[in-house]
Amino acid sequence: MFHYDDKIAQKSLLESINAPLIPTHIFFNREDAIQWSNTINFPIVFKLSTGAGSSNVKLVNSQSDAIQLISKSFGKGHSPLDRKALFKDRIWHIKRDKDLKSILGFLKGVARLIIPTKFEIIYGNEKNYVYFQDFIPNNQSDIRIIVIGKRAFGIKRNVREGDFRASGSGSIEYSKDLFDQRCIEISFNISKKLNFNCMAYDYVFDQSDNPLLVEISYGFNKNV
Repeated sequence: MFHYDDKIAQKSLLESINAPLIPTHIFFNREDAIQWSNTINFPIVFKLSTGAGSSNVKLVNSQSDAIQLISKSFGKGHSPLDRKALFKDRIWHIKRDKDLKSILGFLKGVARLIIPTKFEIIYGNEKNYVYFQDFIPNNQSDIRIIVIGKRAFGIKRNVREGDFRASGSGSIEYSKDLFDQRCIEISFNISKKLNFNCMAYDYVFDQSDNPLLVEISYGFNKNV
């Protein structure tokens, strides 16, 4: 699908059917992005168009930080793999799991700090656009609804301790009573409108308790 791992394409697709997407702001011009940054309240969420598991996602707390990211986006660009962030994730997984797999992942992360992957070399930097989403406060988890044909199942992903991100946390709950029926209905409606056979939908809730769609993906791991 053309929108796979492409949040910019997803935005256009979801807005075309009036899906309840989190307010999302994309700029293809540095000056327009900086001017917009003068008008908003912080924090706000910065993302790259590519990436999963909360990689390439940052909480921006000030205009100066936003301008720095904007300037980089229209300068040398951002690596599609944030190696420093991935390394921090490896440390977090060691503290959480305390097993051999997480230790091996940490050692792999050390190597990636020094040696770029083939993907980074071939793909090149993400540049000439900047992507922000409104920060939706007071969410201690997100809800993922996965629709496959006429069936759906859900997972609740808890936010990492000391973080705002739920994707990639590995802290999962499955009880049926955790899932808002509106999220299930919205997910089925989108799949029907866009003729999806399989799709995962990620939701948070605004301050009026309305579900807002963060992003979608047909490639997913139900345990993260």
